[in-house]
Amino acid sequence: MNSRERHFLRILRKLGSAEQEQVLAFADFLKSRQPPEPAVAHQEPKMLPAKDGETVVGAIKRLRESYAMLDAKAMLNDTSSLMSRHVMGGDPAEAVIVELEKMFERHYQRYRSAPEDA
Repeated sequence: MNSRERHFLRILRKLGSAEQEQVLAFADFLKSRQPPEPAVAHQEPKMLPAKDGETVVGAIKRLRESYAMLDAKAMLNDTSSLMSRHVMGGDPAEAVIVELEKMFERHYQRYRSAPEDA
């Protein structure tokens, strides 16, 4: 959330419910006057091959580049959990990389199932 959005929320929270409804109605009105946004087609991943002796960090970088259309922030919890299993839990890199690949594929399938104009 950027500073403008935080500022808007601070103001909105200080208003009563009737005034908040008026702000939302006005925002909807302004949005309705905007030209429609063109639908964006879902991107396909550009799968990069794994390198010999790839590390978990290297795999994460490769997968982020392969699945550039995915929001890395939305996957941060899953990614850090798998990384922790490797670093703290001692899971072998190969097993964690396989799990990372599955996790990226799951997120990609969710991305594909989302409406294109969302």
